[in-house]
Amino acid sequence: MKELIAKYSTREAFLVAEVYAFRNQRDQAFVWLDRAYAQHEDDLPMTNLFPEPKNLHGDPRYSAFLKKIHLPTI
Repeated sequence: MKELIAKYSTREAFLVAEVYAFRNQRDQAFVWLDRAYAQHEDDLPMTNLFPEPKNLHGDPRYSAFLKKIHLPTI
């Protein structure tokens, strides 16, 4: 994770969030989703299409995040 963060934190925070979500590290995943939002990353509109955030679906923060980026909630 350290290498991934060092390489992608300034332009691909969404990628880091996906890995944390895949590893079921929800708190860290949401930290990085918020960072991706703050960085206006291009992948955000496809958040609910990628399989990696599936581990976040039951978390109320995920629905709130989808609303924040104007996507339908799950």
